[in-house]
Amino acid sequence: MLPLALPYFLESARDLEVIGAIIGIFFWLQMIRLCATREPASTQKYLWLAFMVVVPGVGSLLYFFLRVHRYQR
Repeated sequence: MLPLALPYFLESARDLEVIGAIIGIFFWLQMIRLCATREPASTQKYLWLAFMVVVPGVGSLLYFFLRVHRYQR
């Protein structure tokens, strides 16, 4: 079996974890920004923001799939 050829900076699993964490944090911050700027001031906006801060990964993904797509149309 041939080994997977990765660039030099991605040779260890640790590097992939760091890159994944950076992408995850960027996505989380973008979802918070979208919620803060696009949602009208209401209880729902503050609940979404609190949910994304308390449960960052799940909260951001749920907000993306449940709320962001309605702004794209």
